[in-house]
Amino acid sequence: MRDYVKSKDFHRRMRSLLASRFQELGWESQAAGKCSFVRGGRVFWLQVSRYSNGVIGGKFTLNMTEGSGSAGDTRILRRLSEADRTVGKALEERIIARLPRPDPDPEIEVVGDNGGTVLVKLGDLAKANPRQWDGPSDVWLPYFGKNDLDDWAAFLVPRLDRLVARSSPEVTDPRLWVQRLRDLTGLFRSK
Repeated sequence: MRDYVKSKDFHRRMRSLLASRFQELGWESQAAGKCSFVRGGRVFWLQVSRYSNGVIGGKFTLNMTEGSGSAGDTRILRRLSEADRTVGKALEERIIARLPRPDPDPEIEVVGDNGGTVLVKLGDLAKANPRQWDGPSDVWLPYFGKNDLDDWAAFLVPRLDRLVARSSPEVTDPRLWVQRLRDLTGLFRSK
């Protein structure tokens, strides 16, 4: 039976898999025990579902804070292209298919199509939220062992530059324009 990756080990492993790509993109790893990176006023981090455990495995998603307060929080997997979603859905199905199955197959509570919770057999987990990969949706990536994290990192690394690109609300944030105007007018002040 494969060993389940607990939260602390999850963050350590994912940081090791993603750090070099984030460095290439100009992001710095944060010192905390989580897998998170910072660039300017923007913070990227991985969020593990609180419903993760050694029986059903875990799920995680990617978040980024781009502005001030919680209004600037973004689940960035919503930015996946249709082609990315097709590849991601196929990977999700392979990962779920290799989840260890206890006997008897337990029923677990998951978020269903309408956002409410539903009971499904662990073996039917891939069918629990079939529209997760329809865009734009809130996507959570399942895992159990280290090889699942390796597979998700291989999926994410070539897409990170697009996923962490500045969003249009941040570019048009009035506070940014005010700061740019101050910087520009400072050039014309006499010294």
